[in-house]
Amino acid sequence: MELPPTICAIRGAICVQEDVPELIETAAATLYREVLALNSLQQEEVAYLLITQTSDLKSRNPATGLRKAGYCGSTPLFCMQELEIDGMLEKVIRMLVVVNHPMEQTIPVFMQGAEVLRPEYAHPSM
Repeated sequence: MELPPTICAIRGAICVQEDVPELIETAAATLYREVLALNSLQQEEVAYLLITQTSDLKSRNPATGLRKAGYCGSTPLFCMQELEIDGMLEKVIRMLVVVNHPMEQTIPVFMQGAEVLRPEYAHPSM
């Protein structure tokens, strides 16, 4: 009996210094690249990508940055605004990378200021 396909999701977050299109693009590409690298993934293994950004980032959609950097050419991307919660961390892009196969262990990536969200997953900023 063949088992049904299993999926896996990997979380990540990165802070952006200010609401500037180029900074949003760079941050999105940096976070995605690190998630792939740390989890030994190829782009073809990504089923889809969910992206949120806080409401103070309005000048660019992170998906644009991924596409400009050569990522996600055929990967479905879905971008949303993060819920606004009192006291939330500002200028944050979050990703949920969903891959087409099971993984025994994933490595979440929280970097460039987003480490405060999940200190146990802090990744050294580059």
